[in-house]
Amino acid sequence: MRGLFVELLQVSLGTRDMLSRVPSAIEWGDLLKEARRQCIVGVLVNGIECLPKGQRPPQENLLQWIGWTQIIEESYALQCERAKELTVRFRQAGYNSCVLKGIGLSQLYSLPSRRQGSDIDLWVLRKLDGICKREKVMAWLRSQCKVDHVLWHHVDAKFFDDVPTEIHFHPCWLYNPFYNRRLQKWFEACKESKMQVDEKLGFAYPSVQFNAVYSVVHFYHHLIEEGVGLRHVVDYYYVLKSLPLTAYENTMRVLERLGMKRITSAMMWVLKEVCGMSEEYLLCEPDEKEGRFLLDEIMRGGNFGHYRKDFRRRNSANRMFALLPHYPNEVLWVVPWKLWHKCWRWLNKLKYETGK
Repeated sequence: MRGLFVELLQVSLGTRDMLSRVPSAIEWGDLLKEARRQCIVGVLVNGIECLPKGQRPPQENLLQWIGWTQIIEESYALQCERAKELTVRFRQAGYNSCVLKGIGLSQLYSLPSRRQGSDIDLWVLRKLDGICKREKVMAWLRSQCKVDHVLWHHVDAKFFDDVPTEIHFHPCWLYNPFYNRRLQKWFEACKESKMQVDEKLGFAYPSVQFNAVYSVVHFYHHLIEEGVGLRHVVDYYYVLKSLPLTAYENTMRVLERLGMKRITSAMMWVLKEVCGMSEEYLLCEPDEKEGRFLLDEIMRGGNFGHYRKDFRRRNSANRMFALLPHYPNEVLWVVPWKLWHKCWRWLNKLKYETGK
């Protein structure tokens, strides 16, 4: 079934014309189940629509695929509307902002509404008349909505009942403090120059040059902590297809400075073997050994590792030991960082959650 799943994904991405054989009704059900685990149902419906008539699923199976896709499209429309409202509210309060990941990355897809999302991640860039201070942003947030789960890089802010929102002070982080310092400097340098406002959608989102680095950082972070799915891989497929070839060298240079050459080369292998990406679009030489390890993580755990049933679950010691030989520079700093973060949350809990 995995072979059929990969073939259908390649048809969906336009790197393959048809399946090697016709799946049975049971196999179509299994394909849908795996697509839901990987959060790429809408993407694969694109492929089903491109298949020769004789290879398409039976009517009953097809209706299930269409039903899930309609849910995804409705969710996308709602998220876009809420992101626009959120952007307006922040701008009225004097803050520039942009939407990270999600519906911003969707704009790179052939059909943006079919990329499955969940929440809205809004990065507060800076105050229109000066520097953006966390204390003032938090005070304003508390006056507007319920604030919970205050972390160093973001807070949960309940602006809406139908769409979860996270307000970011930093887009992401690396556990290794030396690489993280470089990363935060890079984010700071990109705050204004790498953002683009979509007047039609009504909110800003990062440029493809920004996402060429940020998407790998985000992917890497979740791989270490819990797991990743094929949705992240498909995101990066579209990022690289949209990235000007003249920007490849600089993108790889930044990723190497952040200590992410190994994860990038693993991702290139997965993109080539699973997505069928042409070598001209690969950032670097693919690493088959690391790529196979990464693909196993992706297929076992599904999106964000939620479906992992074995001993290598989220934040477990067994997960750290399994990842250590592959990513030692990051894994060895997980425990020190978490201890620091626990102290940071304790010291700042009253100030940021209640303003006292």
